[in-house]
Amino acid sequence: MKHFKPSPLALVLSLAILGLAKPALAAEGFKVRYPTVGLLGPELAAFQVKPGWVNSLALNNTNITGLNGDDGKQAWTAAVVTAKGVTQRALVDYQQHQTVAQMFLGHVSQETFGGGHLAFGINVPYTFRASRSLAFPTVTATAANGSAVTPGAAYLASLDAQSKANNVATSGLGDTDVAALWILAKDRYKFAAGVSLVLPTGDFHSQPSGAAGTPAINIGAGRFFTLRPNASLGYQLSDSVTLGARLALGINTTNSVDQWHSGNFVAYDLAANYKTSIGVFGAQLIGVNQFEDDTGGMSGNQAGGYGANRFKTLNAGLFYATKIDVVGVTLAYTSTVKASNALVSNVLQLRLSRAL
Repeated sequence: MKHFKPSPLALVLSLAILGLAKPALAAEGFKVRYPTVGLLGPELAAFQVKPGWVNSLALNNTNITGLNGDDGKQAWTAAVVTAKGVTQRALVDYQQHQTVAQMFLGHVSQETFGGGHLAFGINVPYTFRASRSLAFPTVTATAANGSAVTPGAAYLASLDAQSKANNVATSGLGDTDVAALWILAKDRYKFAAGVSLVLPTGDFHSQPSGAAGTPAINIGAGRFFTLRPNASLGYQLSDSVTLGARLALGINTTNSVDQWHSGNFVAYDLAANYKTSIGVFGAQLIGVNQFEDDTGGMSGNQAGGYGANRFKTLNAGLFYATKIDVVGVTLAYTSTVKASNALVSNVLQLRLSRAL
């Protein structure tokens, strides 16, 4: 069978170097800086490495369908206890839709170093529109003796104010990612190791949502830097089948706006690809876990603390990669399978890449 051959440079650089499709949504605003759309599979679709420049444009359509608490179920607000010992809390119905464009430019060196090529790149995201809604469909109040009572008027009014403040939309520049990689492709193996640095170029505030002059949606994750060392390994089982794995560590500095430190995290990607005459089909699994608690001043964007603050999520998805003339085309879909202290979402991404 004649197999499809993707453009190595276009796919490897535009997907492998940065890996910032969108923030995974515990940390500032229940976000950590790691992509959950899945990038390893499309990266391995282009197994060989060719020197030169490449640019790409990706469009991400993200639907956030809920917020899960520490138990992995739909989150409740933190309990509020009145002077009379009545405990009040509310179920959180969080929805958000956003459309993000990512502009990427990268370069792979002609020279080799230790047998591998050096690659550098920059990724700049822009959110055209992010619209959010927040509601509290169930409100409970429990007296000290365990009996159900009517929630207080002041508590209900505060929930209503939160809901109104969060039914908004915004747009703007996101956090920029710069990275460097060493890539070695030999025989049936492909190895890459490097580091990326996320810069706080996106809009961020720490005021309570809806404060005067303050948008309720942050485009950026916060005024801090994230260093992400990572390594990946791909192996071609045959001319048609490729398997791969990536491991990354996320190291955050302290947010200079509110002195909040988002706990460091570890992330992994697993991918399996099948090459055909019309393109590459694949499946991916992406996991992200915070292994440290968040510390410092509570950010208003943390929404008052809807549970413990260690982010944990598992996402799965499918992709298809092909080449039309000189343009590499990748279509990927990823959805949340499990989430704790994190937003539940699904992402559809279209990426167009071209070697320069």
